[in-house]
Amino acid sequence: MDKNRITSKNIRHRRSIKRKNEMKRQDDLQLIGYIGKYGCFFMCMVYWLTLVTRKVELGFNNLNNLWMSALTQGAISGDVNGDGDMDDANELLIRDKDLLLKIAGLNLKYLGSFAPDKVEKKPGQFYIGEFYNEWTEKGKKKSFMHFGGLNDALVCVYDPLGESNTIKNGKLITVRVFA
Repeated sequence: MDKNRITSKNIRHRRSIKRKNEMKRQDDLQLIGYIGKYGCFFMCMVYWLTLVTRKVELGFNNLNNLWMSALTQGAISGDVNGDGDMDDANELLIRDKDLLLKIAGLNLKYLGSFAPDKVEKKPGQFYIGEFYNEWTEKGKKKSFMHFGGLNDALVCVYDPLGESNTIKNGKLITVRVFA
């Protein structure tokens, strides 16, 4: 069995949490549109980490308010080039992970990004994985990156898009560690 495949057997993280099909998705229309397009790391850091550490599920209004607070306080980059949208390179990146955790009320620290085989797992740590998927479509090479919440075995247990192709068919390339 593919260890990165999300199944009912590996959906649980340290404690019993909601099943993956019951968790909020970043593309829900109740969320700000930019969260749907670019918010996978935000959803992992704010929604999923809150769910697994505090056993509290944030509502859509809470998530929207936290997103806007993170933008105004500089934890997430905004309209860098001033063109009126946030669809350009280096826009909507999480610039300060510790500030975002503080805004979300999480008593965690960002410890760094590591290759999957270099992660030193310790009790009390939480993991978010960066997945990379590459494919060819109509003769053109395409690629996509996406983040997901991981369990202690570094298996994805929370996909902010539900069942994204990047997590299903891609490769775990880095692991963000929080404690």
